[in-house]
Amino acid sequence: MPEDTDLSTRSHASRSTANSRHPMRENRRDGSLDIAKGFAILLVVFGHSLDGLIASGFLPSSLAWPTLTVFVLYLFHIPLFFVVSGHLASGKRRSAQATVGKLAVTLVYPYFLWSILEGLALVYVSRYTHSNHVSMSETYKILWIPIVPYGFLYALFLCHAGYLALRKLSHATQLAIAAVVFLAPQFFLGPIGKAHLQIIPETVQGFLYFILGVVSVAQVRQFGRWVAMTATVIFILFAIVFYQSQFSGVMAAPAELPAGIAGIIATLAWSRMLATRGGWLAAMLAFLGRYSMSIYVMHIFFTAGVRLALKRLAIASPQASGMPILVAAALEIVVGTSAGIAIPLAINWALSKFDLDPWFGVQHMETV
Repeated sequence: MPEDTDLSTRSHASRSTANSRHPMRENRRDGSLDIAKGFAILLVVFGHSLDGLIASGFLPSSLAWPTLTVFVLYLFHIPLFFVVSGHLASGKRRSAQATVGKLAVTLVYPYFLWSILEGLALVYVSRYTHSNHVSMSETYKILWIPIVPYGFLYALFLCHAGYLALRKLSHATQLAIAAVVFLAPQFFLGPIGKAHLQIIPETVQGFLYFILGVVSVAQVRQFGRWVAMTATVIFILFAIVFYQSQFSGVMAAPAELPAGIAGIIATLAWSRMLATRGGWLAAMLAFLGRYSMSIYVMHIFFTAGVRLALKRLAIASPQASGMPILVAAALEIVVGTSAGIAIPLAINWALSKFDLDPWFGVQHMETV
């Protein structure tokens, strides 16, 4: 995901020279946040691979675990990105004009570019699948109806803009305003749904998490083992209660907040412990976190592509291959998730090698 930090921008000779004059600049990066983002983006790709199988009817409705798994993931993995973004934004003192300029490059441009590419892909693929036909007119609606999964970029930009208006206020005031903004649309879900403006509740929920990230910087730095274990247990308990209660309407979004917050706290705490200990797992997750934006904007093409390819080749089809459905599902999930991470990283590397990364709205990856 995009970060509100100079260290996420692409490398140039001038930037390298500047860093050599200020050797402590690299130390500003909090490795635990990269680890948290890496874990979250891994869950995002895995969740979309599994969700695709559910939506396509591949998995029988009698199986409860796929829906439960997706439900649990969505409680906290995307909200975690909003918290991390708020955490990073809180330490910046750029002017509003400079901030908006940076956001135009890191969020607005990638949103429109990848939404258009995804829209064109959907138009093309819908001609050869049994899904509903998608017309070109759908791509024109991205100004107010984002194409999945790019609504996150839309909402994150609005959250940054909202924070710009509030950043000079006290933390208590920021939280109070974010809470009111979060609750207000919950009473108008009917009209919002009819107008297909789900971006509104998604944005106000993201904004609350964003502000929670802004105000919790000092607290997160104190997280340790006991916080990690306690928050994990609380998350499991709240997730079970929320799932069993089946809240809907006005109560749904507020009711899921305790589980979401607990899941985020647990992830941040475990990430801090991993960052302290180091090792291959911490290094791998940190790497994924640094390039999470690239993975996010491209992964949907490859998770869906793998599903269509395996179906056409009858490799993972229980009917055609005779393999058990759980084995076929596991094959699709593993291959789809792996492709959804590895291929975007490979593309990011190639784009960076030829300095084309700005044209595609992805982070610059250092190449040898």
